[in-house]
Amino acid sequence: MSYEDFWFVETRVQTNNLKRYLIYFIIIFVFVGVGTYMTVKAMYHDIQSYEIDASNPTVTVSEAKATNVNGYVRGEVKNEGEEDITDRYLLFLLCNENNEVISREYIDIGTISVGQTKTYELKFKVDNVDRFYVTVTDTKE
Repeated sequence: MSYEDFWFVETRVQTNNLKRYLIYFIIIFVFVGVGTYMTVKAMYHDIQSYEIDASNPTVTVSEAKATNVNGYVRGEVKNEGEEDITDRYLLFLLCNENNEVISREYIDIGTISVGQTKTYELKFKVDNVDRFYVTVTDTKE
């Protein structure tokens, strides 16, 4: 019995070996890809505690999640007033578990016509965000 007489090496027909290696590669690639995706998704936790201080435009939060190093907030901004809104920003005060502000993030909401709704997404790279506050401001500091 020689070294090349293992079940996964067939020295007589190289195309069969290449097919096997391709199948092994695909199986490992799919396994690692699915495992990585599931691991990253499991690291995110919902941010349940937030406060919105805005009357016009109306700000809503549809999803807010964070890990120990980053996170995101998604939602909508709707102009329910009687005039177009221009040159305004959404100000997010990101806080830790002790309610200390650890970061200020801004989103330019641009121009919103009367009755128009826009979606927003804030992605942040801040450690351990447990709650946040949202308000509308005219200036970006």
